[in-house]
Amino acid sequence: MTTGSPQSGKIRVLAVTTYELGHQPLVLARLASTLGSAGIQFAFCDNSVERRSFSRREDFLLQDGEPPTDLIISVPMHTATKLGREIAVRARGIFGDSIRIIAVGLYSKVALASSRSFDAAVFLDDPKSIIESLGATWHQDSHLSSSSSAPDRSMLPGLGNYAYLIADGGKKLVGYVETTIGCAHMCKHCPVPVVFKGRFRAVSASEVLTQIDQLHSAGARHITFGDPDFLNGPAHALRIVRSMHAAHPELTFDATVKVEHILEYRGIWHELRALGLSFVVSAFEHTSDDVLHHLAKGHTRADIVEALSILREQDIDVRPSLIPFTPWTSKSDLLDLFEFIYDHDLVGSIDPVQLSIRLLVPLESLLLDDISTEFGQWNPELLSYQWTSSDPGLDDLHEALTSIAEDAAAGIVNNINAISLMREAAYRSFNLSPPLRPEPSKSCECRPKLSESWFCCAEPTKLLLDSLGGNNSLEGLTLRDTDS
Repeated sequence: MTTGSPQSGKIRVLAVTTYELGHQPLVLARLASTLGSAGIQFAFCDNSVERRSFSRREDFLLQDGEPPTDLIISVPMHTATKLGREIAVRARGIFGDSIRIIAVGLYSKVALASSRSFDAAVFLDDPKSIIESLGATWHQDSHLSSSSSAPDRSMLPGLGNYAYLIADGGKKLVGYVETTIGCAHMCKHCPVPVVFKGRFRAVSASEVLTQIDQLHSAGARHITFGDPDFLNGPAHALRIVRSMHAAHPELTFDATVKVEHILEYRGIWHELRALGLSFVVSAFEHTSDDVLHHLAKGHTRADIVEALSILREQDIDVRPSLIPFTPWTSKSDLLDLFEFIYDHDLVGSIDPVQLSIRLLVPLESLLLDDISTEFGQWNPELLSYQWTSSDPGLDDLHEALTSIAEDAAAGIVNNINAISLMREAAYRSFNLSPPLRPEPSKSCECRPKLSESWFCCAEPTKLLLDSLGGNNSLEGLTLRDTDS
């Protein structure tokens, strides 16, 4: 646990994060800047590194042995909310009403709706609300703006504690930054437009570049741009990576980009490759045009094929994210998705867990506006609205594929063989024989990737929760393998 400089005042904050998609917690870095600038005493715990049980009073104490008056729990996405909620429940049981518990992040309203242990929900991009939620006074002459101040990473665990890049037979430490906050798009399954409603703001280029300089000094040789879409502002993005390459030409990077932006800005990929772009994460989600329409993705199956061609012409790998299981997925849709992966040489570019993901429908999801689809009631335990597949056999298949994906994540079977086993299981569940396929080339196993599969808008697997303390340190957390 790391503590900020003590100062006068009665507010004493413990801020805890449980999981930020495998990267160094930018949420804590932003909180450090906000709380430190306001003169509030605070301590941090990244529980993906420290693995505290939070079952004893001592687990919550600041370094001087005193309890916090306020507990901030970072909830940037689904997995962190499930784990953070358990910590909130335990804190409430230990401290009763003497502690204020605040959920901070994209899923803060979801956390508040899921447990009475939370007292407030605050979005991280509003320092004024964070300070006022702690009972402190926001001074109009504060140098903090209404948007996030520059993150302070000085108190965070080192980069060696987090996901690394695997590429060219070696490993690189990875730094994580964001060039924009929010997103311009309204994909219906995504939690971002629920909060941002199609808006975003740019983080100043100087601030982003300062962060990259600091991460480089800390050992990072690869940068992940974690914006929901890196090309929300293409001129802004280009300005940053040009300056980054000029200052640190050895740095490589990856970014998340929508299919429609890959097509729209097809002229920039040659330059981005020259500036160090290693791979693009892109939310393909499905190959069914009907499913893509329900999700309001803004692209089609044909667009995916074209996007792959554009990037591969520049020797840029694509790592698709997928949502195979939705209320609209048919048996033929699922089999087509597997064949698409083989037809387009994506076996080495997909983590097996992507083929086991079941649609998550969070609080206030835009999917609820789809009058053609019937969703069940909000389930606060699952953090999701419930739904059933059009074919019950798909739910059974989902469980089978999840088991194979967990074996792959545990190293019991390699990714290439796991995807083959998943394809066979899909055909077998429909009493069909899969078409014969040649073995994927050895080269597809060497494509650049991060060492950890990311779980954002998806139910965490049991293995992931185990690795984060969901079964070991946080005993008693209820695990569900449904409604991802």
